[in-house]
Amino acid sequence: MNIKQTPRLLRGEWLLVPLLLTGCARAPSFDILGSFFPAWLLCVVVAILLSVVSLRVLGRYIVIVWPVAVYPSLAALFTFALWLALFR
Repeated sequence: MNIKQTPRLLRGEWLLVPLLLTGCARAPSFDILGSFFPAWLLCVVVAILLSVVSLRVLGRYIVIVWPVAVYPSLAALFTFALWLALFR
């Protein structure tokens, strides 16, 4: 097969290999009572607790109009912030 006949994408496939290998690092995990838990799971649990506390505090000062959108948004905000702060 001549190189002029190959599609343009196939000629640069070797450039995709580093992108595919970026996820091969060891995932952070914690040993809790003999079981290994992924770090994102602990971030989610702490974020849910933080969102419940913050909603109790915010509920005293403002009226939450759409709690269906606010609860998951706060939990996601705290999850991502904890992940970035602890596991950069």
